[in-house]
Amino acid sequence: MTASTHEAEVRPPGSDGPWLEVRGIAKHYGGVKALRSASMDLLAGEVHGIIGPNGAGKSTLVKLLGGVESADTGSILVDGSEVEMSSPSVAQQHRIILMPQELSLVPESSIVDNIVLGSEPTVFGALSAKQARRRSASALDAIGLDLPLSAQVSDLSTVHKRLLMLARALDRAPRLLILDEPTAGLAAHEASLVMDTVSRVVAKGVTVIYISHHLTEVAKLCNRVSTVREGRMVDTICGDDITKAALVERIVGSDNATHPSGSVAFDPSTVTSPPDRSSGLQVEGLAGERIAGISFLAPRGSVTGITGLLGSGVAELVSTIAGASRPLRGTIRLDGIEENFSSPADALRRGVGYLAGDRTTAVVPEMSVRENVSISALSRWANALGIVKKRRELSATKSILHSLAVDVDVELPITALSGGNQQRALVGRLVASEVEFIILDEPTVGVDLAARQALWDVIHELSQTRTVIVASSEPDELVALCDQVVCLKHGSVAQVLTAQEINQNAITHAVT
Repeated sequence: MTASTHEAEVRPPGSDGPWLEVRGIAKHYGGVKALRSASMDLLAGEVHGIIGPNGAGKSTLVKLLGGVESADTGSILVDGSEVEMSSPSVAQQHRIILMPQELSLVPESSIVDNIVLGSEPTVFGALSAKQARRRSASALDAIGLDLPLSAQVSDLSTVHKRLLMLARALDRAPRLLILDEPTAGLAAHEASLVMDTVSRVVAKGVTVIYISHHLTEVAKLCNRVSTVREGRMVDTICGDDITKAALVERIVGSDNATHPSGSVAFDPSTVTSPPDRSSGLQVEGLAGERIAGISFLAPRGSVTGITGLLGSGVAELVSTIAGASRPLRGTIRLDGIEENFSSPADALRRGVGYLAGDRTTAVVPEMSVRENVSISALSRWANALGIVKKRRELSATKSILHSLAVDVDVELPITALSGGNQQRALVGRLVASEVEFIILDEPTVGVDLAARQALWDVIHELSQTRTVIVASSEPDELVALCDQVVCLKHGSVAQVLTAQEINQNAITHAVT
C-alpha cells in the first residue's frame, strides 16, 4: 500500500523562525522585468497576504514558488536548504501547492477523480476506489461543500468548480498553500467558506499565501501583508497595521494619479460643455444571473466607467447593455426610449456599438484593415441597387483611420498591424457605423503605453458628441477617462463616483 501526501504531518503552529525564504529572485519575459530581486520569508501557521496593482508581479512570484516558472536569478530555501523549484512536481514534493486563479479541472471526470488526480491511492498497485472516495469526502467536508462524489465536473457551477479546486489542494496536505484570487466570482456567503477554511488550516500549522483584490478579506485574514509594485517587494506590514485603508494606500501609492505615459489625470474642469443629462443611455433595475437591480444614467457627451473585481458583475452588465445577454428584468433606454435588444447586431442597428474585451473575437483575420473597419457599415457606401461604391468606402475608411492616428496601408491584412492599431481600427468600425452609444470593454488591454494614450485620446474625442461607456479593471485608466464611475460589488452598485470624486484610492476602496 502506498502512502499518499494527504497523510503527511505539518509543522506545528508557533515554530520559531521562517521555514521558507525567498532571496533576490528575478524573472524576465523578453524585455519585461516581471520580478526584480524580490525577497520574503514565510512562517509556519501564518496567512501572508500579497497585494499590489495589476501587473505588479504577484502572480509571477507565486508561479516561481509553485514551480510553474523558473527564476532567472535568486534562490528559494526550504528549512535552510536551497531548492530549485524547476517544476510543479518538485514544489509538491516539498508540499507547496498552488491553487491558480484559472480553473484547472477535467470536466469529463467525476469529483472523486478530480480530487485525487495525480495522487491516486493504490492497494497492491491498483487504484483503491474506497480510499479515493474517503479522501474526497474528507476534502469536501473540510470546506463545507456537500456534493455527490460521482457528479461530473462539467455539470457543476463555476462557483462549485472553484471550491472543488480548493478541496483538491487541501487533499494534498500542503505545508504551503498558495491561493491566487480564491474568492474571485464568489458570492459573499461562498467566499466565507473559503475564508473559514483558511482559518482552520492555518490553525493546524499550514502556511497560506493569500493573493486577493478583496482587501477586506486580506485585512481580516492575514498576519502579514507584503506589497509588490513594478516587480519589487516594497514593504511588509503586520498585526494592527493591517487595515483596509493602509492596504489601499499601498496599492495606489497616492490619490493624485499620474499615468505611465506621463499624462496628467483627466480634469473635468477642462471640458467646455457639461454632459447632457436629458439624454443618453439609462439603465433601470437591470438584473441577471450575476447582477441585481443596477441603475445609472450614462449621459450624452460623457464617458461613464464601469468597474469592479472579477465576478462583481461587470462582464454581465456590459454584455447585457450591448445585447449579448438577455436581462431577467429591468429596462434600457436610449434617449428616453425603451429598447429590448435580441443580439449585439440588433443593438448596433439601434445605434449601440460594442467592442468586446478580447479583440481576437472582433477581428476578422482573413480580411484587410479596410474590410474590418467597413464591415458593419457597407450600406453607407452602396448605391440604390445595393452595390458598394469601392472608392467611397476606401476614402471613408482612410479618413476614419486617419482621425484615429492609424496611418497605414488599408489593404494590409489586419493581422499585420500592432495590437494597439488593431484596437483603434476596431474603434474605427464603430465610428464607421455612426453609432451614438459606444460600449468599450477593457479597450486598452494588451497594448503598449503609447497605443494606450492614443486610444484614450480617441475615446475623449468620441465622447464629445456621443455616449461612451468604458468597462475597465484599471483605476488609472478610469481616472484618465471618466466623468463618472459606476463601481460594482457582488453584482450590485456599491457607489457611483462623480468627476470630482474620481481617484485611484476612491475606486479601489469602493470595489473592495
